[in-house]
Amino acid sequence: MKDIHTDTIGKSEDALQQKCYFWFWNEFPHLRGLLFSVPNGGLRNKREAVRLSKTGLYSGVSDLILLYRTQAYLIELKVEGRKLFKNQRNWKEIVEHQGFNYFIVNSLHDFRRLITQLVVV
Repeated sequence: MKDIHTDTIGKSEDALQQKCYFWFWNEFPHLRGLLFSVPNGGLRNKREAVRLSKTGLYSGVSDLILLYRTQAYLIELKVEGRKLFKNQRNWKEIVEHQGFNYFIVNSLHDFRRLITQLVVV
C-alpha cells in the first residue's frame, strides 16, 4: 500500500481512519491483516441494509479492530468535538462488560501513541 501525504486528506472521521490505517500499514508490515475496519457506516438502500443486517452487520461496532497476541483491541475514531452515538455507546458497554479493550481515538497522534503502547515489537 502506498503512503500518502496525510495533511491533504481532510478532517473527517473517514480521513482520520485512512491516516491511521496507512500509518499502521507502513509502520508494522508484519502485522498487516490484524488491523482491519468494519464497514458499518455509509449510506445504503433499504434492501442492502437488510441484507447486511442478516449477514451479521451490527450497528455501533467500532471503526477498527486490532488483533494482537490473543487480545482484541476495539478502536473508535472520533474527530475532536464529536461524541459516540447511542448505538456506539451501547456496543461499547457490551464489549467492555465482556472484558474487551475499547479505545476512542481523536487524532493520528493519539492513534500512534496507542498502537505503540499496545504493540510490543
